[in-house]
Amino acid sequence: MLRNEHYKEDIIYITRLTRHVLSLLGVWPSYNKRRSIGEKVWKYFLISISYILLYSVLIPGGFFWLIEKRPRVRVQTIPLLFYGIMASGKYGNLIFREKSITRCLRHIEEDYRVVSSMEARDRMIESAKIGRRLVTLCAVFMYGSGLSFRSILPFAKGKIVTAQNITIKPLPCPAYFFSFDIQVSPAYELIFAMQFLSGIVTYSITIALCGLAGVFVMHACGQLQILVDLMKNLVEEQWQEKREVDKKLAKMVEHQIRIRSFLQMVEHTLQQACLIELMGCTAIEWENSNSIAMCSYVITLTSLMINMFMFCYTGEQLSVQAERVASTSCELEWYRLPDKKARGIVLVIIMSNMPTKVTAGKIMDLSFKTYGDVVKTAVTYFNMLLNVAR
Repeated sequence: MLRNEHYKEDIIYITRLTRHVLSLLGVWPSYNKRRSIGEKVWKYFLISISYILLYSVLIPGGFFWLIEKRPRVRVQTIPLLFYGIMASGKYGNLIFREKSITRCLRHIEEDYRVVSSMEARDRMIESAKIGRRLVTLCAVFMYGSGLSFRSILPFAKGKIVTAQNITIKPLPCPAYFFSFDIQVSPAYELIFAMQFLSGIVTYSITIALCGLAGVFVMHACGQLQILVDLMKNLVEEQWQEKREVDKKLAKMVEHQIRIRSFLQMVEHTLQQACLIELMGCTAIEWENSNSIAMCSYVITLTSLMINMFMFCYTGEQLSVQAERVASTSCELEWYRLPDKKARGIVLVIIMSNMPTKVTAGKIMDLSFKTYGDVVKTAVTYFNMLLNVAR
């Protein structure tokens, strides 16, 4: 084993955007040092502000849905409420799973700190780059759609003049505040700003979850690639000494067990949040409005589909690498091993052919097939809303 002197820089590189977003939400774990009192106070302050912003949209939106009498408007309000509940659930899951996230990050740090070779480190970095690109793409689309939905769309709708000749300025999200008049300044501007910031928090939660999935799952993919190299290296020479074979076999088995242990931690950490994300992506908002509003809805829909694709893409990549490990284990030239060492390959083959997947709540696998099912469900829901809105 080689000690990687640059492992801290490697960890910073592969987690940069995810770390920034999680720090903004107050849920980035301090896995390599103890927090000071000031840092703990700042963490809980950020968490409190985030929850205030989330519920500043969810609670007034719930009151609006209860008092609204028009069925069409109530149906159109359901996705917004659902998104708010979904965001709160994912955020709570991130806070509740902080210790699990810490264990996963420490595991990754240890893998980078002690590497089998510099070629193995390069494989890990290359795999991590895919996760970085995924979370960057997710951030661009999610923040882009958030800005358009929470700022452009209200102005695209224009001011509404009632039959009593009262001008109503639209908000990004429907809300009811009882006797409090939100149409006067500066109340309107304050509520508008809170709903806009609430959208930033909502999208940041999605990006944070996507970032964690990208970092964890793509790291596992890199480790599986290294496992394939170890398997091929086991039988690369016919004249290997007995001690050398034992050492290589032990290293391969240890690496395989370590990967399985890490994937169990990842599954425990992300499965509930991934299930919430899958359920949320089946709900699509729809409104018959002007062209600018329609563009905003299309952008939001595209962002949701891309975000769900990223989750399923990482799961698919993990399955592909696991299948490659399984096929490599079955194709090993065991007959080139000395004496009875070939018997040790049997358990390796059995472990390699065990399913290696990431699931959403242990209900659905994250894969391209699941993505297709989600898209079909979303389109069906879209058609239902379209018929109701007519």
